[in-house]
Amino acid sequence: MWASLFCLIAVFVAIHNTKCQTVCNTQEQLEWHLKKHTIQMNWTLIGNICKSDLECWGSQKEGQMSRQPSKFPQICPLQLQYGDKLLMSADETLKSYGVRLLNVSREDFESCITNAELKNQLVFHHNINESEHVEAKWITPGHHYFIALHEGDSQLCKLGLRLNVSVKTQLCRASPLLRLCSGNGVCQTEFYEGAYHCRCYHRYFGRFCERFDACSDNPCKNKGVCLSNGSTYPNNRTYKCLCPPHFTGVNCSEIVGKANCQRICENGTCVELSPAYFKCICESGSSELRGSCYLSPVVCSYCHYMGLSRTKAATGRWQWMDI
Repeated sequence: MWASLFCLIAVFVAIHNTKCQTVCNTQEQLEWHLKKHTIQMNWTLIGNICKSDLECWGSQKEGQMSRQPSKFPQICPLQLQYGDKLLMSADETLKSYGVRLLNVSREDFESCITNAELKNQLVFHHNINESEHVEAKWITPGHHYFIALHEGDSQLCKLGLRLNVSVKTQLCRASPLLRLCSGNGVCQTEFYEGAYHCRCYHRYFGRFCERFDACSDNPCKNKGVCLSNGSTYPNNRTYKCLCPPHFTGVNCSEIVGKANCQRICENGTCVELSPAYFKCICESGSSELRGSCYLSPVVCSYCHYMGLSRTKAATGRWQWMDI
């Protein structure tokens, strides 16, 4: 046993003295796939072994590293979608020496100390040879830890033959009969998250992106305040504008009273919409802003009321900006 293990370790050391740094492929975001995949995982000491937080987990936010096992070296962590099939195999060197795989606790994963005689920990009841299917009980949602033993000795684990597998389910729909994220987003996960969650498209929100926010583009004019009812029907009018004094209409674009319109509508024409409501139509060479029309430059008696100040843009032209 010791002679064969010594030879295996010698091969490992010789290879790693000539190998470059390994950086694991940890994609920032993974999207849930509806069709189940088959993942092939090959146990080997040649490549795919990471030796630090940065190599194994990449650049993560502060506090996320502490959630991961911090003993190195180890095989690059593996993410699985719940329901995927996992196949495991060993390279020719490990097959020739004989390697068994055990499912262990996080503590045993980090210490590489376990009872090799516990048959209920064995992933396969024989040395791993050709590609073999891992039973579903070993890859339920959550974190699973595997180590490799050579004739009961844990030295291979300490050299890096230990694997952290994260199995994730999706939390992107309330029922299997519904579309993921209500069809209004994508079901994704980041490497440090424990499950897949909805990332909603623009104007949608809610756990399953089931609600529509008609106020996200601020349809209310003239400093009106937009209130959305969060309806799931974007084709309906799903918002209400609270208009400031002298303005009314669905989007606060109408001016109340002819006198107010004549005072507000500089460089434009007041058009009567009804006996009480008017709209400012800008003349050629001026542009509409906050219910009025502005030339460049212009003296605007209503600008201070509307919260505007005149500033000179990089083009040399005058423009009106929020105070």
